[in-house]
Amino acid sequence: MKVLTLVFCLACVSAYGQQEEFAWLIGTWQEEGKPAFEVWKKEKDFLSAESYKMKDGSKVVTEEIKFIKKGNDFYYVPDVAGPQGPIEFKITSFDKNSFTAENPQHDFPKKIKYEKLDDSRLKASIGDAHKTISYSFVKMK
Repeated sequence: MKVLTLVFCLACVSAYGQQEEFAWLIGTWQEEGKPAFEVWKKEKDFLSAESYKMKDGSKVVTEEIKFIKKGNDFYYVPDVAGPQGPIEFKITSFDKNSFTAENPQHDFPKKIKYEKLDDSRLKASIGDAHKTISYSFVKMK
């Protein structure tokens, strides 16, 4: 019984830690000058996001994202609209305001970065050795 309790507690700490490491993302972020949004929220044991655009008054979901933890490693897992399914990007570095996730086998992007510039601004970029696309977000709530 003590072993089961310990395992359960460790699982809770692991999930809680994952949420705390990336809690600065939680909220609604709008891409500057565009009707495009990322809404990050805390789930039971992970963080998730929905990316969407507003088109003709309707919400069009373009991507769903999850942070997961496998062993000691964190993964950023986007699932872009379409048939390809989710792709895992291993988080190779992070601190209290940023992270870098990489998947060298993926065609594009190979690297994803997020950086909290201040409490109301966020910069994200995707790229590889030849091309980088940057996105600037402002926090709505």
